[in-house]
Amino acid sequence: MPFRAPLWKRPRAQLIALTAVVWALVLAIFLIAWPVLLPFVLAALAAYVLDPLISRLSRTRVAGRPVPRWTAVLVVYAALGALAYLAGVSILPQIYREAVRGLVELRDFLASITPEKIEGWVRSMDAFLERYGIPVDVLPYEGTRQGARFSVDLAAGIADALHHASEGMRGRVGDVVSFSRLVIAGTIQTLFFCILLFMLTAFISMDAPRIVRFFESLVPRNLRDDFRRLLRGIDSGLSGVVRGQLTIMVVNGTLTLVGLLLIPVPFAFALAALATVLYVVPIFGTILSSVPIVLLALTAGGLSKAALALGWILVIHALEAYVLNPKIMGDASKIHPVLIVLALVIGERTWGLVGALLAVPVASVFVAIFRFLHRKLAELDARAAEARAVPAATPQDATLEAPHTKGSST
Repeated sequence: MPFRAPLWKRPRAQLIALTAVVWALVLAIFLIAWPVLLPFVLAALAAYVLDPLISRLSRTRVAGRPVPRWTAVLVVYAALGALAYLAGVSILPQIYREAVRGLVELRDFLASITPEKIEGWVRSMDAFLERYGIPVDVLPYEGTRQGARFSVDLAAGIADALHHASEGMRGRVGDVVSFSRLVIAGTIQTLFFCILLFMLTAFISMDAPRIVRFFESLVPRNLRDDFRRLLRGIDSGLSGVVRGQLTIMVVNGTLTLVGLLLIPVPFAFALAALATVLYVVPIFGTILSSVPIVLLALTAGGLSKAALALGWILVIHALEAYVLNPKIMGDASKIHPVLIVLALVIGERTWGLVGALLAVPVASVFVAIFRFLHRKLAELDARAAEARAVPAATPQDATLEAPHTKGSST
C-alpha cells in the first residue's frame, strides 16, 4: 500500500487552503472598505444592466465585420448621454421648481396654523368618532360618556409636532437662496459621482467577457460545468430583479405622471419623480410613494380627487402585479415576499438607504445559489437511486449463470 502524506502536507490541500485564506481576506477588505467600494458595486450593476444591449450590438455585422465591443460601449453610452441631456434640460428644471415651491408652501402652511385651527380640527374629529361609536376621545371632555373610552389629548400632540416641524422648516427653507445653494452643491456632488460611475461602468462593460473568464479559470476543471450552470441561474434571477425592476420602475413612473397630470394633482412632476425613485424598493416604495400623492390630492380637491388618485395608483399596481411582473421578470426571479421584507430590513439596518437598494439583488443571488444546490442534491440522489436499482454483476453471479447458459444451448 503506497504511503500517503497527511492531508495538511498535500500540495492540492495546501493550495485550496491558501485560496480560501485569500478569499477570506478579500471579503474582509470588501466589508471594511464598503463606503469606498460603493461606486464599483453600482458600476458593476450598471454594466450588468447594459450588457445585453452591448452584446447584441457587438454581434451586429457592419461591412461583413462584427462591431468591436468598445465601439458598442461608446454607442450605448452616447445614446444614454443624449437621453440624460434631454432629461436635464426638459424635466429636471420643472421638478426643481416644483420641489422648491412645495417646500415654501409647506413652510407657509405650518406658519399659518393657529391653536384655534387645531382646536377646530380636533373637535371635528371627536364629533366623527362619537357619531360612529368609536370609543376614543381626542380632546379633554367635561362630563361622563357611556362605556369605557380611551382618551388622548390630540390637540396638544398636533401642536407639539407642528411646532417642531415648523422650526425645522424655518431652519432649512427659511431662505430660498441658501436652500438653492445647498441644492446646487448637492447637484455638483451628484454630477461628479455620476461621471465616476459612468467611467467605471464603461471600463467594466468593455472587459466583461474577460472578467467572467478570469473567475471561471479559478474554478477546477471538473466543476466548471456546474459553475456555468450556477452563473446562468444567477443571471436568470438577477436579470428579473435588476433589469425587470428598472423597466417596471420607468413604466410605473411614466403612468404615475400621466395620471397626476390628468386628475390633476399639484406638483405632478415632483411627485412622479419621487414615486419613480421609490419604486426601486419593492413593497415599501409603493406605500411611501402613494402617501404624499393621496394627501396632496385630498388637500387640492377633497375626497373625490383623493379617491381618483388612489384608484389610479391601484390600477398601476394591478397592471404591475398581473401583467408586467409575469412578462418582464418571469418565474426565475420570483422571491417570496417574506424574504424580500427580511432582506430590506437587514439591508437598511446594516447600510442604510444603499443597503435597502441593494438588498433584493443580493437576496436574488442567494436564492439562485440555494436553488442550484437544491437541484444538484436532487441529481445526486437520483444517481444514487439508479445505482442501487441496477447493481453491478458479481463474479459469483457469472459462475451461476454459466452452466445454465451452457445447458440451455444443448
